[in-house]
Amino acid sequence: MTGLSRRSFVAAGLAGALTLASRTALTAAPIKDKDGFIRLEGGNVWIGSSQTERQRNADEKRHQVFLSPFFVDPREVCQADYEELTGTNPSERKGKNLPVEHVSWLDAVRYCNALSSRVGLKPAYDIEGEAVAWDRSADGYRLLTEAEWEYAARAGTESIFNIGNQTDPDQINYQGNYPYLIEENYVVQRDPTVNAGRNRGRMVPVGSLPANAFGLHEMHGNAAEWVFDYYAAYDAENKIDPCGPEKGRCRIARGGGYNDFAKHVRSAYRSALNPLTKDRNLGFRLARNARPSDVVVRTQAPERIQMPENPRAIVVYFSYSGNTRDAAQYAAMRLGVRLFPITMQEPYHGEIYEASQIDMNSNARPALASRLENMDDYDVVLLGYPTWWATVPPPVFSFVESTRLAGKIILPFSSHGSTDFGESLSELAKAVPYSYVGQGFEFYYSGGRRLHERIDRWLSQNGLLAAS
Repeated sequence: MTGLSRRSFVAAGLAGALTLASRTALTAAPIKDKDGFIRLEGGNVWIGSSQTERQRNADEKRHQVFLSPFFVDPREVCQADYEELTGTNPSERKGKNLPVEHVSWLDAVRYCNALSSRVGLKPAYDIEGEAVAWDRSADGYRLLTEAEWEYAARAGTESIFNIGNQTDPDQINYQGNYPYLIEENYVVQRDPTVNAGRNRGRMVPVGSLPANAFGLHEMHGNAAEWVFDYYAAYDAENKIDPCGPEKGRCRIARGGGYNDFAKHVRSAYRSALNPLTKDRNLGFRLARNARPSDVVVRTQAPERIQMPENPRAIVVYFSYSGNTRDAAQYAAMRLGVRLFPITMQEPYHGEIYEASQIDMNSNARPALASRLENMDDYDVVLLGYPTWWATVPPPVFSFVESTRLAGKIILPFSSHGSTDFGESLSELAKAVPYSYVGQGFEFYYSGGRRLHERIDRWLSQNGLLAAS
């Protein structure tokens, strides 16, 4: 447990500094600070994935950056710590030693400042509304940057995971039914190393799985972890202590969670999320500066497209078994708006895992039977789809990439078999960078008897339906 008692600054610890003349990554045994955080030396490090890495995303371009030394908590923030400091525990599944979850990016930043003040350190963040400036001279607690996170997670490795090129449920808490490359081996197993393993279906206490070579636990899986950066393509110019752009629509989470597929807990995978997102597998980890800097990193409030007073909406959906269609029809009826189905020129037939597998594995964009014209007539697109393989189905990618959605508010809704949204919200946000992806709505298979009530509440929360 990362209890406040451990951060009381009375525990003995080593605070010496390592010197690496070559400024390369840490290879010696980690040194702990007096609060139990581990000092990482940084240096010139590689982040991103090789072009030969299977199932990589285009935004993972491998490149080298220089990182100053920093301290990092070997464990994710647990619920007991969060509740003791804030008086609240937002987590869906309670457990004092489990990672805190259901926290937004701003919740995590505020926690960092509150803990800093509690123990007499200078808060790292100046928070004005949703604009956050990071004072790099401060010794207080903060989030890792994206580059720091990947360096810490990799712990000197260049493999797909810090344990090698395949997942092991005994070392990583992820959705063990879906190991790395399962999508290519689900119908016919071609690779004997791809084997489904134990799926815990829940988080485990922080620090309970083996640490990586830097002494850090659960960097892959368990809880996905908010980092400081806004999401964007990697900056080719800023290679010294990069911390993302000044503005954006999405912040980044790293590492994936207990209910994510293996492909989404890879060291290089980047999750782009609305900073308002609160999810049952989304938490954070603390860091501190090891070397003060006079730099102040200023970030603006998240860019959003404001909902018009009288929004013009349309419901667009792709459905295979009918679950998403039924929800779409109800939402369109409640709002009294047009309903537009996404249909393929050559529809999938048969068992869906087999039918969609080729397109999913090849990142295909199947041809659609019709296009949605006159997008100037709409402000809001309610976009429905089934979550397949923890992401967006290929025909939906075809739709968003061929339709003029710039400047639109997109409100996703999704049916699923156990994965919630998976990483579909992140993949959707990346596919529509000039739109605003708002808070989504997910439901299990047909949604059950309270589906309509839940849809009404979601529509009301987004300002489309008067609250009853």
